[in-house]
Amino acid sequence: MRTKPTKGVSSPSFPQALAGSWKGAAVLFLAASAFGVFFNAFYADGIELKVQPRKASPPPDSHAPVTYAGLGTSPTHPSSTRDVPRPSSIPRLSLQGTFARFQKGTAVFLDARKPEEYQEGHIPGALNFYGNELDLFAPRVMPQLPDKAKEIVAYCHGGDCDLSLQVAETLRAQGYTNVKVFQDGWPAWTKAGYPAKQGEDP
Repeated sequence: MRTKPTKGVSSPSFPQALAGSWKGAAVLFLAASAFGVFFNAFYADGIELKVQPRKASPPPDSHAPVTYAGLGTSPTHPSSTRDVPRPSSIPRLSLQGTFARFQKGTAVFLDARKPEEYQEGHIPGALNFYGNELDLFAPRVMPQLPDKAKEIVAYCHGGDCDLSLQVAETLRAQGYTNVKVFQDGWPAWTKAGYPAKQGEDP
C-alpha cells in the first residue's frame, strides 16, 4: 500500500518572525538606534548628543565702579525731564502752600531746571540745582544748606517734570529730613503773577 507523502511544513522566514511579534519589533528598534548612534558619532554634521550643563550667571561684580552715590545721576532717574511719574515718598506742595512758605521765608527754594532757564527767571532767593547734573551742582549748593532739618522746596517745569524729584531724593539720601517738591512748578508760579527774578544770582 502506497502512502501519500506528507507535505512538509515550511518554517517562516526570519523577517516574518520578527515582524510578527513585539519582541521582534523591539529588537529592530534597538538595532536601528544603535546603528544611528554609531553612525552619528562618525558623521561630520552629526547632532550633539551630550546635554550641555547650564551655565550659571556670574555673580555681580562687587568691585564695579558706582556712578551714583547720592550725588550723581541715579540709575532710577532717566536723564529726560519728561518721564513717566514714579512713586515717591517726597511730599508735594500746592501753589498756595509754596507761596505761603515764600512769604514767610521759612524754606529754602531749589530750582532744578537748566542754568539758562534759571537765568531767564526763577523764584527770588532760589538756588540753581540742576537735576540732570547733580555731581556738578551738589558741591556748589549743598555747602549752602548746612541745616539738614530746614525745610527745602525743589521745583522745575511742573507737570511730569522729574528734575525736582531727582534733587529732592538726592538730598533725602544725603540726610536732609524736610525736603518737599512744588508740584506745579515754575509755570504755575509765573501764571499766578508771583515775584520772579532774572540772572545768575538768587
